[in-house]
Amino acid sequence: MKKIFIGIDFSKEKFDATLIQAEGLKECAPSVHEVFDNKTSGYRRLVKWVKTHAEGFTADTWLFCGENTGGYSIGLSNYVYASGYDMWLECAYKIKHSAGIQRVKNDKADSRTIAEYAMRNYDKMIPYKPQSASLTCLREVFLYRHSLVRQKVALQVRRDEKRLTQEKSEARAFVSFTSKHLITEVNKAIAKCDQKIKDIIASDDELREVFDIITSMPGIGIQNATCLMVYTDNFRKFDLNSRKIGCYYGIAPFGRQSGTSVNSRPQVSPFANRMIKSLLSQAALAAIKFDMNVHNYYQRLIERGKHPLLVHNNIKNKMLHILVAMVRDRVKYNPDNVYGTSNEVSLAPQVLNI
Repeated sequence: MKKIFIGIDFSKEKFDATLIQAEGLKECAPSVHEVFDNKTSGYRRLVKWVKTHAEGFTADTWLFCGENTGGYSIGLSNYVYASGYDMWLECAYKIKHSAGIQRVKNDKADSRTIAEYAMRNYDKMIPYKPQSASLTCLREVFLYRHSLVRQKVALQVRRDEKRLTQEKSEARAFVSFTSKHLITEVNKAIAKCDQKIKDIIASDDELREVFDIITSMPGIGIQNATCLMVYTDNFRKFDLNSRKIGCYYGIAPFGRQSGTSVNSRPQVSPFANRMIKSLLSQAALAAIKFDMNVHNYYQRLIERGKHPLLVHNNIKNKMLHILVAMVRDRVKYNPDNVYGTSNEVSLAPQVLNI
């Protein structure tokens, strides 16, 4: 049972920590607060500070908890994990909406809120585990490639805007020439990223196995496969639960019902990672074109009068369910292994050894 709860509010240069000693849901002593540098020396000071205020309590009763803020929280989380202590990185949205009404907003108050959240919800704790070195490297290259693509699109838009005007000027010629040169260089950088992604996957047996499985499905290319592996921690983050992954991707529909006045049909939530959702949308369009089973399923729903956007979302959901099942059972996609269910087509593959 946890008795020492350390709430951590991360920022770029420092982090605030509040320590609460509790028995169950009752605090046994006044909380203490301190500020530390967000670097290795600060991590060491934090552990020494906790040992001072948690005297008499063994390390297995400690729980460090913080918001998952990406790069700001990774350093301390890895240090705490390597030191043998329990670390919990929780979604900031959950912590915020569990705190109730708050009048004070500062780093000290936020760190105490996080400590209280850990104290009241530690039975739901998901222990932090760092990503493998290969997956971390893959994530960095993938995100860098994505930023390059956005820059390329911005340059192309700017250059095309000048083509719409008939009037020529020295400034427009300069913009057109410079944009063309920059786009060429960005394309070269994107090609290098693609090769680096392939090299990283090829160098890791587990990544290569999962990559080969999910890219066997029509519509899933290198970028979609990489995105799936990066954001699901190679399908371990969500316990191979396709429904949870669908929620994260923003394609799982949810209804709203209360009494007799609120009763809306299920809709997807805008609260999602839109970048990875757009990649899956492209995969669904490709699957409709190149996979006969998906194409027939699409045509059947369209003929029944379903809205095309609804059908596309159904296909994305089906694709995710199939991909998760394929990874779980270590099978590759086979378009012939389908079966009918209530006049519909299930795209789940038959379990085969590969």
